[in-house]
Amino acid sequence: MPQENQSARPNLKIAFSDFIFNVHDTDKFSGLNRKNNYFTRALSANYDLTLSALEDADVLIYSTFGNDHRSFLGKKIFYTTENVLPDFEECDFAITFCHLPSEPRHLRLPQYIHYIEDPTLLIKGDHDVPEAILKQKNGFCNFVVSNPRGTERNKFFRMLNRRKTVDSGGRHFNNLGRTITDKVSFINQYKFTLAFENSSSPGYTTEKLVEPMLAQSLPIYWGNPEVARDFNPRSFINVSDFQNFEAAIDYILKVDSDDQLYLSYLKEPWFKDNHIPAWFAPEYTSSALKKFVDAPWVAKPRVYKNRGLRDHALGTGLQRHLSSMRCKLDGLLWKAGWRK
Repeated sequence: MPQENQSARPNLKIAFSDFIFNVHDTDKFSGLNRKNNYFTRALSANYDLTLSALEDADVLIYSTFGNDHRSFLGKKIFYTTENVLPDFEECDFAITFCHLPSEPRHLRLPQYIHYIEDPTLLIKGDHDVPEAILKQKNGFCNFVVSNPRGTERNKFFRMLNRRKTVDSGGRHFNNLGRTITDKVSFINQYKFTLAFENSSSPGYTTEKLVEPMLAQSLPIYWGNPEVARDFNPRSFINVSDFQNFEAAIDYILKVDSDDQLYLSYLKEPWFKDNHIPAWFAPEYTSSALKKFVDAPWVAKPRVYKNRGLRDHALGTGLQRHLSSMRCKLDGLLWKAGWRK
């Protein structure tokens, strides 16, 4: 009698819903390829995968861009790169930016890992010469933003730009007369980069911080109040450490005028203790997904709420609408030359 193949892996039918299923022209990480993505690669370490229709799947992985997931009656894993809190009344497991160490149904996976193809590039060594990096900088500060929705970001840009010109190469507040195409190369020319999140929430750090790090430009950061849990706080300027925006700008201009003070930041490692965090390892996610998929499951009633993105950070309804309108007005007034 032939022996059973002990190495055979279990079959798993998966489906995806409520992602953006396309590739953005300027951001290759904004769209999800159903057949080949971060999750299919992680799950393939332990399962023979079949991409299935929603109604036939064993497991559904869904995100924040729609409500198709509500028709699915099986095991559900919520994933987001947006500033949205997980809701365990509508899902069984969640993968988000949040710090929830006591929640076994949750995995923390910071959004910025998708923008670092090789994390060793952020490990500093003898090959990094801060003095040589500084000599290559021919610009003061840059700003690359297309999304106008960011009240604090808009305000800080205008305030700093009034004190010393900030080169804005994105569609929002553009003052170059052109939109830059190679973001990292553009950032690399500048001593500083404005690295503000759209909104603030504990644990929520995006590519806004790591892109200037990869380009060896000193980030001026605002956003995650717990950012020091992921990155060395002595390697960037955290605007939230100052009493107000004016005090932060005074300090930035001081660093700009003092090469030794500027170099003291460049000499610091980006990561804490100059070690790559655990979540960059493929097995970090593959082992968590295996635990989620293999966990006993019993159907339960779902409770769905009509949540907007970042409700917990920006308020709801009228508050979010007014904030959005105010940000758009900022951009229109800037283009018209009526606001600086």
